[in-house]
Amino acid sequence: MHVVVTGGAGFIGYRLAEAILARGELVDQDGTRRAVGRLTIFDQMAPERPFSDQRVRVVVGDMTDRASIAAALDGDADSIFHLASVVSGGAEADLQLGLSVNLDGTRTLLDLAAESGRRPKLIFASSLAVYGGPGSTKVTDATIPSPMSSYGVQKLCCEYLIGDYDRRGLIDGRALRFPTIAVRPGKANLANSSFISAVIREPLAGRETVCPVPDDVPIALMSPGRLIETILLAHDLPTERFGWPRALVLPAVQVTVREMLDALERIAGSAVRARVSFKEDPRVLPMVRSWPAEVTSARAAGLGITPDKDAAAFVEQYAREQGFAT
Repeated sequence: MHVVVTGGAGFIGYRLAEAILARGELVDQDGTRRAVGRLTIFDQMAPERPFSDQRVRVVVGDMTDRASIAAALDGDADSIFHLASVVSGGAEADLQLGLSVNLDGTRTLLDLAAESGRRPKLIFASSLAVYGGPGSTKVTDATIPSPMSSYGVQKLCCEYLIGDYDRRGLIDGRALRFPTIAVRPGKANLANSSFISAVIREPLAGRETVCPVPDDVPIALMSPGRLIETILLAHDLPTERFGWPRALVLPAVQVTVREMLDALERIAGSAVRARVSFKEDPRVLPMVRSWPAEVTSARAAGLGITPDKDAAAFVEQYAREQGFAT
């Protein structure tokens, strides 16, 4: 079985690849559990930590280059986890870059998957950014998408394409609407949500950081560990059980920065918490306020997908992984 992870050098993509290799098998297009024989990492650069597993190959390329994507799929991909994208802040700052990578690149990927004739499974990392505005602060399965960012528009367009390619029998497509994922290690990216990880990551590393939103702004979150479990669960479901539409709202827990910092203080003390200061950013705050803050999904619950417990779960998971006592 050949598995491809686009964006596989990134934080979530790398962890997903590790989880797939550890499992050693996935459910294929026909519902058969099969061994993973090859896993291809496709990204703009090779992972910082190379894989020692002989099943892994790395293809360095760009989502704007059809030949690179074709090299990654190699004509025989059985499962494709499509995580590569220009993130929210980057897509807002550069419309054409967002369109060329997020929309055009995804369409190229879909065309190549369809041309293989294998009807591969394609798991697409969509986003709660497909919602927006005052009417979308509370999201359920029935909430109509109304994106208020270029990133959200691009993700929604891809969802519709994936649904159509699935309807035509060209792929087995499944789009998952990710909430904000925290806590992420490493350097901040261009996502407008990157501050929610920074307020935990930076103080624990001994660095000061500035939060661009008030500490009482609610944000819908999911932890990295829960996300990986969810992606693999959604992949292995029978196609008829995943159901229609081919986009699924992932449940999230509502968390504020204040709750995150309360948990941080319990773990690391008040001096660490004091490394976080606040200064509202007029570019970031309106977009954050437009995001869904309360997210529930009866459909996801029926599939066995559940949210994290509370703010402490995010902080404790990150602190434990980074070697801090909890």
